[in-house]
Amino acid sequence: MVHKGIYPYEYMDNFQKFSERHLPPKETFFSSLINESINDDEYAHCINVWETFNLKNLGEYHDLYVTSDVILLADVFQNFRQLCLNFYKLDPCHCYTAPGLAWQACLYMSRVKLELFTDLDMHLFIERGIRGGISMISHRFSSANNKYLESYDEVKPSKYILYLDANNLYGWAMSQFLPTHGFEWIKEPVNFMEISDESDIGIILEVDLDYPENLHDLHNDYPLAPETLNVTNDMLSTYCKEIAEKYNLNINSCTKLVPNLMSKKRYIVHYRNLKQYVSLELKVAKIHKILKFHQRPWLKKYIDFNTEKRKKSTKFI
Repeated sequence: MVHKGIYPYEYMDNFQKFSERHLPPKETFFSSLINESINDDEYAHCINVWETFNLKNLGEYHDLYVTSDVILLADVFQNFRQLCLNFYKLDPCHCYTAPGLAWQACLYMSRVKLELFTDLDMHLFIERGIRGGISMISHRFSSANNKYLESYDEVKPSKYILYLDANNLYGWAMSQFLPTHGFEWIKEPVNFMEISDESDIGIILEVDLDYPENLHDLHNDYPLAPETLNVTNDMLSTYCKEIAEKYNLNINSCTKLVPNLMSKKRYIVHYRNLKQYVSLELKVAKIHKILKFHQRPWLKKYIDFNTEKRKKSTKFI
């Protein structure tokens, strides 16, 4: 009883089955969600539960199942409460959501004092720079050809497919130098390329970017500076239009986050991103606005603390 019980969810399709006086056959525990039934050991556990608790019908089996389920969850939550009280001095029962608990915990641990915007233009400026994350298939099909494959063709060039993933992507980002206070517009020229990633002062810029044509082939699979665009029919290639016509697809104008090779107008960008773009040969045609702020890695202590706790966690309930 110290783990989640086993229940014939799909078999229990009417109230009359609560009166059945015997445990149903193993086959009735089949789940169409996972397309399989329980194994012999799991069914033996069901029989053991039925006999140990001297159950009289499926209704009693049902009540025992939901009672133990709730008690187990309550134990897990009580353990979670104690953990939060020990680590963060906070009780989750006083928070509406897990994100709310996490936010309070990070503020308590970091003791940071964050300045809130009182300037509407600054608020809207930052909002315009929020674009979300890219989700796309830039190269739809690739076929490997190398000496480790049975289908290897020595005549053709050797080719490998490599899977890459970033570990702790969000944790890394949140451990960087982040804005805290002192937001102000500045008009004097700034050499953003000389600002250190770990400078006490950071900036966010509004710029025009030129995307040199000689970079298009090189950057085609993963263009820099993605934009939230209203994709219109005239932006589509001849091939896309042919596909739409062939399959009778309705082409409506819609807003998407689109990596593209077009030049950008009034693009909002953090100086560290802009440094990366320039290092990869994009050109800054004009700087319209610069928002300056003080920054430090105020989330890092909280992120590192939780990362270490997760590494050391071995207890299962």
